[in-house]
Amino acid sequence: MSVSGIASSSFLQPGTGQLMQPSRRQSEDQIGRTLEQDLQSGNLQGAQQAYYQLAAFGPNNSGPFNDPTMKAEFQTLGQDLQAGNLSAAQSDNSTLTGNLIQKDEAAVARASGSSQNPNSNALAAALANLKGDYWAVYGTEAGSSLGNGSSSSAINVQA
Repeated sequence: MSVSGIASSSFLQPGTGQLMQPSRRQSEDQIGRTLEQDLQSGNLQGAQQAYYQLAAFGPNNSGPFNDPTMKAEFQTLGQDLQAGNLSAAQSDNSTLTGNLIQKDEAAVARASGSSQNPNSNALAAALANLKGDYWAVYGTEAGSSLGNGSSSSAINVQA
């Protein structure tokens, strides 16, 4: 299936008023947020469209996930959407997004290392992933602590 118009929106660059195209990551997050909203509202057709747009980010429409478990969860979500099974798709998405946030939180914890010697580049990348995924899933900016009750400790996002 071919998908067009993945990222047609632009952003105003702060302070300049100039339009800038969203990054690939921003586009993934925008489409992920749309998928989340459509599933929550019961909009099967919108969720199907958002899924196919998100799937186009990977080779052979596999989506933006590198982790084999997450790829499989994403494919299961797609199968249930294609079959028109909204309740199963909602359940699949809940599993997928919960695992996504947990994986991001674990990456932040690993990159943080010891408090005296964190890996700053890896930490910045892990925090960016966590913040983007958190917004895509929950529709809000990550606050001073993250976690949806599924992990045993909250991660402090403020530097």
